[in-house]
Amino acid sequence: MSVNLSVRPRRNRGRRTLFILLLILGVAGGLAWHFKLGPEQIMAQLEQNLPKYVLSVFSSPAWPLSPPSQAAQAEEVEHQSPDTVTLIDTQVINSPHSEAQTAILYNDTGDLETIPWPNIAGRTSVLTYTVESGDTLWSIANQFELDLDTLRWSNPELERNPDVLSIGTELSILPVQGVYHRITAEDSLESIAARYGVAETDITNYPPNGLYPPYDLKLGQGLIVPFGRKDVTLPKPLVSAEYALAWPVVSAPNGTFSPDHPAIDIGAPYGATVYAANGGKVVFADWSQDGLGYTVIIDHGDEFQTWYAHLKGTFLQAGDLVARGAPLGEVGSTGHSSGPHVHFELHLNGERVDPLDYLPNSPQ
Repeated sequence: MSVNLSVRPRRNRGRRTLFILLLILGVAGGLAWHFKLGPEQIMAQLEQNLPKYVLSVFSSPAWPLSPPSQAAQAEEVEHQSPDTVTLIDTQVINSPHSEAQTAILYNDTGDLETIPWPNIAGRTSVLTYTVESGDTLWSIANQFELDLDTLRWSNPELERNPDVLSIGTELSILPVQGVYHRITAEDSLESIAARYGVAETDITNYPPNGLYPPYDLKLGQGLIVPFGRKDVTLPKPLVSAEYALAWPVVSAPNGTFSPDHPAIDIGAPYGATVYAANGGKVVFADWSQDGLGYTVIIDHGDEFQTWYAHLKGTFLQAGDLVARGAPLGEVGSTGHSSGPHVHFELHLNGERVDPLDYLPNSPQ
């Protein structure tokens, strides 16, 4: 809805006041001449026949030398027509990402106040980032505190081929983890919400989307789906008797084993199922206090343990017996540089060793 705003010049106030004064003098003079009334009787007659705000001007102690008091101005505003719009120290902002809704979150200095809806680093809209030399998906995701899936799902070219990242490419950066969906002719709010596993209100109530009833969607329009996820089902890793371990998830490691990082991080979509690399007894399945997040530890006997960390959650509890290839949890994310992944450790005789020495060359 658009509002036509107009501001009355101050000189109009003087003309209106002059007209009112002439009116009052004319009425008072007529009463005095016709009915031979004194000043007090004239005022009584005026109170019955003239609006109060006119009398306030006439009876002001400093009238007509001083302007109306703040109280009189407030009373005048109160008696204005309901169609009158008064703006005081405000600014209307039009933006495709609904900054008009978020402008109120800023204070007089322009600094951000606490935003009462999900956001990362105070971002209130979709940003555009141009890829520079040396950038990787991991470094960009880390820079904007996003998970790798959000970066991929916000940029179709990355989803088609995540290994190709060209200098100069413009990427959409969301203010929250989720999906940036572009409207097609077949889309409705109901179908979009169902596709990404959220409620319709999660989309319509998210201020940067700038949606208002009746929620007419435009072809090609971008919608942020906060915490929306695409299908993250991966094939189950193959199990080979020739190797001591099976891969916990079908994906490639992001880095190599080292003394500074005595584990391998296996990048995979957030929420993908993680499987036991070998059979054994669960000795730990809970939130870890040492920065590993949700962690599952399986003891395979003979001083042989596998650790699965940075999980979204776990299906198991301490004391459970599991077989090789049994589901144990889902891929999570620490929110740091490595994005969603499984932190996978192998312990032999109390020492951490490289799991790649005990895994098949390929997870499939």
